Amino acid sequence: MATTEQIPLREVSLNDHRSLTVHRFGQPGARPKVYVQAGIHANELAAPLTAHHLADRLKAADEAGAITGEIVLVPIANPIGLSQILSANHFGRHDMETGGNYNRGFFDTSAAVLERVEGALGHNAAENTKAVRAAIADALDAIQPRFAIDDLHVKLQQLAFDADIVVDLHTDSDAEMHLFLDPLNWPNAEDLAAELGIEVVMLARASGNNPFEETIAAPYVSVHEAHPVEVPLSAVVELRGLHDVSDELARQDADGLFRFLQRRGCIAGDPGPQPAFKGEAGPFEQTVFVWATAPGIVAYKKPLGAMVEAGDLVAEIVDVSALGTDGARTPVLAETSGRFFTRSLEKLARPGQDIGKIFGTTPVEGRTGNLLSD
Repeated sequence: MATTEQIPLREVSLNDHRSLTVHRFGQPGARPKVYVQAGIHANELAAPLTAHHLADRLKAADEAGAITGEIVLVPIANPIGLSQILSANHFGRHDMETGGNYNRGFFDTSAAVLERVEGALGHNAAENTKAVRAAIADALDAIQPRFAIDDLHVKLQQLAFDADIVVDLHTDSDAEMHLFLDPLNWPNAEDLAAELGIEVVMLARASGNNPFEETIAAPYVSVHEAHPVEVPLSAVVELRGLHDVSDELARQDADGLFRFLQRRGCIAGDPGPQPAFKGEAGPFEQTVFVWATAPGIVAYKKPLGAMVEAGDLVAEIVDVSALGTDGARTPVLAETSGRFFTRSLEKLARPGQDIGKIFGTTPVEGRTGNLLSD
């Protein structure tokens, strides 16, 4: 039967008591193990609402004896960020103590794992995977968190590191549904993309500053380069944009996740015919940011989902202090051809601000290193 656990978090100040709420379904230790979390960026509220609806479905399935593995659900992965209110504004993306992005700076255990398993792995992927999981557990136990954000990161990793499937629910600013995956998991994860109606799948590894889903996969990927090992499916699902928060959308997305878990043998039952994946997939290096080149108010000239050509006018930055319109508008042009799939809800632009993304048709020369914005 479903159970709920409260895992205490480190206090940020005196009498500051917070905890992670963890719902567990199925049999502890059973396989496949699934881990789902929502709201590590605490202002992205469509994710926790979707997790809320998914919890209802999982509870009913558990009561019916239909959970065939173990499913761990954390509906609020960031209680610290959820409480960060300043002058009636919610700041849930960055930690107000350290300034760090809540989905950066997770602990990469790859080096410690490789050191521990050196010479101990053979040709059996299942046995190698057990050894890698044990090494990751030891590496996480050895971490001494400095700040509350570090303590949060370790506790989330300890919940997820040994899962077969890891789904991290987010939203972008204003966006179509999109997905981040390690290249090893594509096209194997096409069923997840299809069930959720994903428009863009970006294949990324070491995209910058250790986001959650990459650090979960990283030690397995590192071992995989030399030894057979079961690499978990670890994915970020971007549930549209910050304003796309409704019961209707959350139910739709929870239903898609539930059917995906049925297809993966985590939940008994017939999910029905698998829909076709109609989106686009390719390396994250094909994704190009659209940058503001002047201060002003953003006036978009292309809708979400538009196919653009390099040189197309995507937006204009308007200097509303100018007398008349001549010279008051700075054009922002597409640097590549592809799909315009995210925009910014923040319309007051400053030079260098990310105001959108285009998923290009080919990798962009020089697009290497840190591929994420903060």
